[in-house]
Amino acid sequence: MKIAGEYTFDGSREDVWEVIRDQDVLATALPGTQSLELVGENEYEGKMEVRIGPISGTFGGNLTVSNEVPPESYTLTVEGKGKVGFLKGSGDVKLNDQGDGTTLMIYGGEVQIGGRVASVGQRLFDTVSKSMIKQGLDKLNEALLTRVYP
Repeated sequence: MKIAGEYTFDGSREDVWEVIRDQDVLATALPGTQSLELVGENEYEGKMEVRIGPISGTFGGNLTVSNEVPPESYTLTVEGKGKVGFLKGSGDVKLNDQGDGTTLMIYGGEVQIGGRVASVGQRLFDTVSKSMIKQGLDKLNEALLTRVYP
């Protein structure tokens, strides 16, 4: 399944980069995150509670940041599994300075799901993933505003 979208942050590209690379901010921004720990250079381990329709469960997994070109772009790779299934994905993120004090994030990638969680269907998974991404990006923007305009 493909995931793609855009989001406008209320801050400079440099400030957005700082926020999205801050482990403590990420841990509070991702919906359902129970833990997120740095375990290597640009590699995190974490646990997340996920609900998709009637199926819910805890997923443990890894998040790796690679191909970094600060403050312009990076690649995210995720792998997670739990009792209700697994998820594997990879995507690219680009940050474009809009010249008016805002930054446009453009993201796109592919996700594979399997197990019981895949039984809910692609349409429901698509809706839930878009909602989770939007919630996470809204939280990151709130953290950005708090940091830039305390």
